[in-house]
Amino acid sequence: MHKGLYQIYSYLKKRPFVFGLSLLLVFGSLIAVATQIRFEEDISRLIPTTSQNKALQKVLQTANFSDKIIVNIRREPEGTLEDLTNFAETFIDSISEANDYIQEIQGKVEEEIIFETLDFVYENAPLFLSDHDYSVLADKISKDSIDALTEANYKTLVSPSGIVAKKTIVKDPLGISLMGVQKLKLLGLQDGFILKEGFLVSKDENNLLLFLTPKYDTGETDKNEQLAAYLDELKGELNSEFFNRATVEYFGGAIIAVENAKQIKNDILLTVGIALSLLLLVFIYFYKKLIIPVILLIPTIFGGLVALVILWSIRPEISAISLGIGSVLLGVTLDYSLHILTHIRNHKAMDRLFIDVTKPILMSSLTTAMAFLCLLFIDSQALQDLGIFAAVSVLSASVFALIFIPQVYKGAGNTTQRHTFLDLFAAYPFHKNKIFITAIVLLIIISAFTYNSVIFNKDLSQLNYESPSTKKAQYNLEKLTGGASKSLYVIAFGDDLESVLENNDTVFETLQQRKVQGEITGFNSIGGLVNSRKTQLQKINNWDTFWTVETINNTQNQLIESGAQFGFKSNTFQEFYALLQKDFVPLNLEDYKQWNGLAIDDFIASKDNFYTVTTLVKIPETSAPLVKDAFKDNPDVLVIDRQEMNETLLGNLKNDFNKLIMYCLGIVVLLLFLFYRNIRLTVITVLPIIITWFITIGLMGLFNIEFNIFNVIISTFIFGLGVDYSIFTTNGLLQEEELDMKALITHKTAILLSVITTMMGIGVLVFAKHPALYSISLVSMIGIFSTLIITFTLQPLFFKFIYSNSKKGKHTNGSH
Repeated sequence: MHKGLYQIYSYLKKRPFVFGLSLLLVFGSLIAVATQIRFEEDISRLIPTTSQNKALQKVLQTANFSDKIIVNIRREPEGTLEDLTNFAETFIDSISEANDYIQEIQGKVEEEIIFETLDFVYENAPLFLSDHDYSVLADKISKDSIDALTEANYKTLVSPSGIVAKKTIVKDPLGISLMGVQKLKLLGLQDGFILKEGFLVSKDENNLLLFLTPKYDTGETDKNEQLAAYLDELKGELNSEFFNRATVEYFGGAIIAVENAKQIKNDILLTVGIALSLLLLVFIYFYKKLIIPVILLIPTIFGGLVALVILWSIRPEISAISLGIGSVLLGVTLDYSLHILTHIRNHKAMDRLFIDVTKPILMSSLTTAMAFLCLLFIDSQALQDLGIFAAVSVLSASVFALIFIPQVYKGAGNTTQRHTFLDLFAAYPFHKNKIFITAIVLLIIISAFTYNSVIFNKDLSQLNYESPSTKKAQYNLEKLTGGASKSLYVIAFGDDLESVLENNDTVFETLQQRKVQGEITGFNSIGGLVNSRKTQLQKINNWDTFWTVETINNTQNQLIESGAQFGFKSNTFQEFYALLQKDFVPLNLEDYKQWNGLAIDDFIASKDNFYTVTTLVKIPETSAPLVKDAFKDNPDVLVIDRQEMNETLLGNLKNDFNKLIMYCLGIVVLLLFLFYRNIRLTVITVLPIIITWFITIGLMGLFNIEFNIFNVIISTFIFGLGVDYSIFTTNGLLQEEELDMKALITHKTAILLSVITTMMGIGVLVFAKHPALYSISLVSMIGIFSTLIITFTLQPLFFKFIYSNSKKGKHTNGSH
């Protein structure tokens, strides 16, 4: 392999124009394709998908979890109810400008919607009455009740509100439509709220709520970011306009997703900026050339672009959180450039350079790439993509570095070698220092006790970033609505809408019973308004059974008789009498969608002929098992506790990760044996990797640092770096042993530069405000520092006792 690369070097060295033109064409093509990639910031996409939870994933992708933005308008000390409603009116008028990002605004009930709702319920009265409603009706049609109702209706008609109420009373003297409309409360009207001036207002009149439905999913933060920016601007304007009278705050999944995305981007820009600045200083100081940082980074950029293009051919979107991992990958891919530059710096002739570095670099990159590809064993699309991205980056960067750097770096041939503190540090014999050896032995002993105490944090919400204003908005909202109580989602699903609605009818009846028994606090369901055809026919039958010819005649006669006392004509309630004689028919879903007062899409969703009906259930913390048990025998109903679900799925990721480490280790051992064809050299190279991993986990346990979905991924990269350092150290020791040349110091200098590069790239993440990026920094710094100390201190000892002494033994035996 080294001969072929040297021939490529020689060919391009004589033809600089061909080399330059090739670079421009290759980079231009890669950049053009890479710009087509879109990034997503939804961290839940990292959760594994398996055959066992495939049905669950399908339901999750279809069901509507009503991730609305809740607008909480709060009354200030000098404010009144009128200020709240005026604020809300101004807000609604203004928000219409953002209609490109808002699908629907809920919270204000227009007068025409009220009449439309009453008319719809009236025209389909049987479909909105329960068994309890018929008990109430039975009392209402007694003579005394009709007399009292007629008197109350008369007083309403002659009062100032009579003009508004007249239409309803004449059509519906018994208030049947009002009984049906009560079912709207099941859609989510909180007990602590009332309708005032058409708005949903808390009973103490201190808060008014509006609900915004974004047009785009929570994961589409590029669109929602523009919505959030507009809302922030509007918030500032209205809070100033209504200063000390009313103020507004927002809370919702889309807002949190936008804050996460912005914080990740801000943290990355800040930390990468700091890291690059520090790296520029280190490289310029060490290599004494201003152009060095550019030369070092170009292979890394090439590797990243190639990986992006490969990913683009697989999937057009990758997780934005992977950008935070880029700083770690920077350290891996820079490894190869640093080794080549360091060897050239130490007066290597070009033919000798390719002999010395080609095998270890290709060995290291292939082994590391295979370790990254072990992420394919995890059933998470995002993690699989990340594994492919890392593997392709490492391989392509290593090969490109071998071709590119010898062409552009003019470090060879210097007669005066300047030794820096890095050279001196690399030359220090750590393996002869008893203090270092004793410290490592103590760390191994301590880790034996703390290794098993590391906790895997499965709560995704703790890894989200929330601004102080969002945390405050959430606190105020939970205090207002009791939202701090536990929530479950009960979802009926299937391929046939009618059967899904039948299942939801059963869900509705079960939840009503559980509420009576006190097992649940309340629930938001469409089951009291939209039913299957089977249930609708049963409700129509109940109506016909109740309204017999005799009951209709008696009710009509008593209404006429009672009405006469107050001047009502005998045909005043003729429309109502016609309703009692009407032949009702079931409604289909499209009929319900014509009703503007019903937010049906908040509950019923469909995708690719798959349907879900979602019910939100509020429960005491201890009641979750009872609710789950109520539906355990129905295979077409899922009870979803979103936090528990994430914890379960992420628990599977933890199990997958344990397997991942074993896969990585197995592949590394196999490849090392194939390269060295010597079991002793393989053991010498693998032992530091195993010890490093053991100490890293032990230190995490000692300092109570938890694993999470993000730093678990990073652990794979640390593992890859450990493989690189071990391979280069083994090769350096082998060259000194067999060729009697001082090669180890050069390798150690390159490793040291790689450690500094990676530590700077990751270490600056401690300045990140995002919890995920911060956790990545801590684990990475522990792992990489452990790798450096173990490689420099123990590996030369392993080489001496396992390889050198065994060879001496053979020679001694041979001489006898």
